[in-house]
Amino acid sequence: MKDDNEEKTYIIEFENGSKKRITVPANWKVTFGPAAKGSEHSSNGRGLKMPMAIRFYESETKQRAIFTDVVSFRDTSIRIQEEKVRVSEKEGYMECEGVRKKTSFQATVKEWVDPDIEQEVPLLPNDKSMFDNTLITEDAD
Repeated sequence: MKDDNEEKTYIIEFENGSKKRITVPANWKVTFGPAAKGSEHSSNGRGLKMPMAIRFYESETKQRAIFTDVVSFRDTSIRIQEEKVRVSEKEGYMECEGVRKKTSFQATVKEWVDPDIEQEVPLLPNDKSMFDNTLITEDAD
């Protein structure tokens, strides 16, 4: 049996794309299904779909929360990694043989990241680190 002090955190995704983290005691019961028990479809005959809901129960008779319009949920103890592609772009000017030319640089990185951890966007290198100082001209903008 689970310790009463243990907790579980769930990530819930809603139809509108928003997400919530919900932390409850680990021994609470969690159910997922149509918002009204026994209803797979609306009874009005118009084909309207019953919203899906996640429920949290402290005990068989003590429902503590219900969240509707739920698309998916998961226990955060399930570790997930997803492939992310990051593209960094930098535009600038450089002078070659007396002619000022607009330049564009792009760096692409593919990596596996945990979607639950905020990722820092890497800073782009500055012009000085990319070019010999004699080729750099500052943009007057």
